[in-house]
Amino acid sequence: MLSYLFQVMIAFSVLYVLYRFVFSTLTFHSLNRVVLLAILPLSIGLPLLTHILPPIVHPIQEIPQLVEQMTIVLTTSALPAGDEHVIMNSFNYWILVYTSYFLGLGIYLLRFCVSIHRLFRIKKKATGIRQDDHVLYQAPVSNIFSYFHWIFVPQSITYDPLIIAHEKAHSQFKHTIDILLVEIYIAFFWWNPLVYLYRKSLKSVHEYQADQCVLREDVKTSDYLQLIAQSLEIKRPNQLYSYFNTPILKKRIDMMTKKTSHNRSKLMYFLLLPVAALCFIAFTKPMTAPSIVQDTLQIIKHTDITPTLAFPIEGGSTQQITAFFDADIKDPTTKKEKVHTGIDIRAAIGTPIIATADGTVFLSREVGAWGNLIKIQHQDGYETWYAHLKDFNTHYGKSVKKGDVIGYVGITGNSSGPHLHFELKHDKQSLNPLNYFEK
Repeated sequence: MLSYLFQVMIAFSVLYVLYRFVFSTLTFHSLNRVVLLAILPLSIGLPLLTHILPPIVHPIQEIPQLVEQMTIVLTTSALPAGDEHVIMNSFNYWILVYTSYFLGLGIYLLRFCVSIHRLFRIKKKATGIRQDDHVLYQAPVSNIFSYFHWIFVPQSITYDPLIIAHEKAHSQFKHTIDILLVEIYIAFFWWNPLVYLYRKSLKSVHEYQADQCVLREDVKTSDYLQLIAQSLEIKRPNQLYSYFNTPILKKRIDMMTKKTSHNRSKLMYFLLLPVAALCFIAFTKPMTAPSIVQDTLQIIKHTDITPTLAFPIEGGSTQQITAFFDADIKDPTTKKEKVHTGIDIRAAIGTPIIATADGTVFLSREVGAWGNLIKIQHQDGYETWYAHLKDFNTHYGKSVKKGDVIGYVGITGNSSGPHLHFELKHDKQSLNPLNYFEK
């Protein structure tokens, strides 16, 4: 999950920086609004596409070699108590990371709900006054603002019709929907400082659109600018509302007096396509698919070799096995008897699990009763399975060497206690791993 959130942050940051330095100075306010809103689904979707679409395969031509095999003698001593202590510290670190993230998410969502609640309290106390084709709500507020089709004005104060027209424009363009979407997005990415600048940019575009809408109604720019200059900036604006006298008055004045961008400048928006494509390529995980070049003289031939496996628990031994291959065991969930197709090895939560032989990871994810499961493809049709893991230290398509740490012992899936369920298969048939471990 953290990996995905980080990828979303990278995609969002790249796209927003592109907008900030290339598009934000243009006067195409409607297009800029579309671009800013498109950044949200693009940043969320681009990392997801890398998991939905098949991985990019880069074939590697390899010439087979004769490799001298060496037998490695493993010590049979149990994992020292000191190692377990280090593992528990690592576990606590990740708990701290996840706790901090969800705490920030909860606080932001709570503040969001409180703001909505306050708005409805204001609406309940407000008095509706019909003005032309719109209803104004006099309420105990200090500044005029709009929210959806509601326009709130302070009590006993008369506002210039141009200000009311400005707030009506916000309602017409449905700017509140944009703001709500952004607030929900920020709740999940509150730790990225750029999301707050993004919100400010979007609200600026809203103001430019509303100003542009008012100036189209035979309003003198000088009169409107004078009205804006007389407005006082709001010291602590509520981010959910659209104010007339926002803290970006100078930018609004600059934008209204700025020369309209040439239509040719719209071609610059096509820069979004290659930038989005680069983000997608950056998140795509390449998978190497080795292909063997057959020698024309057939001097070297590929033959089946019985593998020699390392013990899957780092520093462990066969003395830790609690359930053997082909034994009758009881399923901890269904309580039914079944034949065991692998071996169970007890170990403390977080104990490193290693690859028993060289190979390529072809599955690394949660799979129902297996919990967190890793499958590694080896030569000559052999596979090894590692189930009930706490965490992964590898991913789909990665090449691993014998002894590499690929995960950590856990109790995920249908597991009654911390252990590793290990299986060895050849051409989809289960084998007894004890016949293949190094002596």
